[in-house]
Order: sequence, then C-alpha cells, then structure tokens
Amino acid sequence: QMSTARSVSNSNTASAAGMIDQLHTQKWADVFTHQNSNYSPQYLFPPLSSSSHKGSHGRIAILGGSNKYTGAPYYAAQAALNCGVDLVTVFSADEASVPIKCYSPELMVQGVYSIERFDALLEEEEALLAELEKYKHKNDLITVDNFDNGDETTSNISLDKLLLEHDDSHNELIQNELLKNVDDTKKMDDIVNKLQKVKQLQESLQELQDRQMEIISKSVQDVVAMFPALHALCVGPGLGRHPLVFKVVQQVLQRGMESNLTLILDADVLFMLSLEEYRELYKELLKYEGCIMTPNVMEMKRLPSTSSFGSENDNKNIIVEKGHADAVLRGDVVMQCAEEGGLKRSGGIGDVLAGTISAYMAWNQIIERGNEGGKQQRAFAVWTACCTVKRATKLAFENKRRAMSSRDVLDEICGVIAHMEDDIEMR
Repeated sequence: QMSTARSVSNSNTASAAGMIDQLHTQKWADVFTHQNSNYSPQYLFPPLSSSSHKGSHGRIAILGGSNKYTGAPYYAAQAALNCGVDLVTVFSADEASVPIKCYSPELMVQGVYSIERFDALLEEEEALLAELEKYKHKNDLITVDNFDNGDETTSNISLDKLLLEHDDSHNELIQNELLKNVDDTKKMDDIVNKLQKVKQLQESLQELQDRQMEIISKSVQDVVAMFPALHALCVGPGLGRHPLVFKVVQQVLQRGMESNLTLILDADVLFMLSLEEYRELYKELLKYEGCIMTPNVMEMKRLPSTSSFGSENDNKNIIVEKGHADAVLRGDVVMQCAEEGGLKRSGGIGDVLAGTISAYMAWNQIIERGNEGGKQQRAFAVWTACCTVKRATKLAFENKRRAMSSRDVLDEICGVIAHMEDDIEMR
C-alpha cells in the first residue's frame, strides 16, 4: 500500500509496480489483451441513438477564466465538446466572458463575478484595516479604576486595549471613568474622538464584509442554480488566485458535494486547496468519491500529504498525477497510463485533459444510472481519458512537430475516440 498519494508517482516502488501488474493496464491495447473484471470497455461510451435528445450525451460546466487567463477554460470546454459531450457552459469572470464567447459559438458563457469589483472591495477593506491598525499601535496609557474586577485598584491600560477589547457598554463605562481621572480636557476629547472613530471604522468594516458575502453568495447561486442539469463540473482552468474568487469556489465545492455532483479539480483550485485556510475543505474532498483532482508535479508537491489525514483506504477520491506517464490513483490502487504522447509540451494540454476527463465522467454518470458497475469503473474511465489525450498529443505532434499547440490536440480527440469505439466493437 502507498503511504502517501504522492509516493505512487515513483514507479520503482515495489508495491506500486505490483498494483500496476495486477491491473494489466498501461496502454489502451492492454484492455483487450488482459481481461480484468474491474472494468468494462463497453460501459465507457453511451450509445448513440436516433431517440437521443440534446444533452443525452453529457452536460458539463467549467468554472474558471479570469482577466488574465481566457484560453484555459476554452481548451477544457472545447475538449469536452470534441469528445462528444452535447452541452458545455463556462462560468467565468465578467472580464473573461466576451473573449471566451468569441473563441467558440458552441459554448454557453456566463460571467458570474467581476475581478474589477472584487479588487475594489479588497482595496476598500485593506484601507479600513490599515486605519484601524494605526489605533492598535497607539502607546498613550490611560489610568482608570479597575472596575471590571470590582475592586478599587487602578491600572495603566493602553488605548488599543480599550478600543479593541470592549463592546459599546464597556466603552461608555470607560468614558465615564476617564472623565473622573483625566484632568486635561483636550486629552479627554482626543480619547473620546478616537473611541468614536474606531467604532465608526469597525461598523464600516462589518458593513463592507457583509456586502462582500452578499456578492459572493450571488455568484455562488448563479453557478449552483445549474447543478440539477449537470453531469459534471470542472473547476480551476484559468481561475486565477484572487482571494474572493477562492471564497466563491469554496462554497461552490461544498454545495457540489451536498448535491452529489461529480467534481473535476484542476490548476488554480489545487493551489487554493494547498492553503491552510482551506485544509478542512481539502480533507472533505479527499473522502468524496465524486472528486477527481488532476495535479501536475509542482501542484502535487504543494498539496498536503494524504497520509496526514488517515489511511489511504479512507480516501475515496481519484487523483491523476500528470507527467510523462500519468498515474491514476484511488486509495491504494494505481493505474498507470504509459501511452506515448508527443515530444512537445504546449501550454493548455492540462486543460484539454481536464475537459476530457469531465466528458468521460459525464458519460460515467449517464451509464451509471442504468448499470451498477458504472461507479466501480470510474477510475478506469479517468485512465481512458488520459490515454485519449496522450494519443491525441502524439498525432498532433506527428502532424505539426515543433509548431504543435493545444488547438492541434483538440482537433485529434474526436478521431482518437472513434478508433477506441471501433476497438470495442471489434471485440
């Protein structure tokens, strides 16, 4: 068994090698030369039918895209369409929505928050906190009776202690005590003014934070409203690292788990989960069987070791360690994708993989409804998605060589899947 999810990336580990040998799946061809009861190729692709309607073969959404990154959500969404998913919606920052719409007329794009507005809210909050901080560092000491303890002693209390550790009723008592003990009328006025100013700042800060939560909740609701129509949600491509965007994503992921929605997590959302602030959410996602994480080498290093949260067997999610040979990990089971890819690593291929996995997970959800084995072969479907992208990358590189881009990989996906379906039908 693997002591950590990270450790299985070392294929020299005896236990990992044993699991890989046991599953006999390193390349797509192995599926047919080594039969295994853990997976069924015929349950990978929902059958096409004249009775199908729009959405029968998959409805997914992408949550990503920012003022800086507009290509990533497009690549993920278009990859899903090129796989054969019927409908793809992109939820993005307002600043990214128009460019993404221009990339493809097939995508439904909805701006759900504004980075410019979030920036303004953060700047306003930082200004209020900075002003409050000035009062915290005042050094003038005030001698008052120790009325809190009910005795006649006096003590020196710093102004910041009075301002920050007392509510309105205590502040009124403090002012009364100061009137008794401070002879200097000007100093008294200064202290009272400072108390009033801090109270105003605290009220302004609370009002601002309430406004932030209201805006965040509206953004969350815009995404969550579509959950009943979705088979899968991919979060992260081009997301960016704005703190308030992370607040939106946190609530979306929590609501997604509550709705039993399949979640594919990629790119910046994995950076978010590496932060201490979101450690509890990360632990919840590890135990959520509908979650697929797709970290690259650097992202995997940032994520906390899963062994620190208990046994690997407790983890029900799927982790795809991207690399020269992708490794699909579920608990202590490893499936390694050793399909040959292209020699050019273009930007956006990880996003293509995220979208491709989303398509396979949508199909898995559709097939699972009528087949008890659908859930059991979810990891196999993820592994097949990795094989699909590796094969598409190889073909794109053979055609374009050094000029290969992720757009070329997109063009090869449909052909790769067609050949896979032919392989299944021939057996």
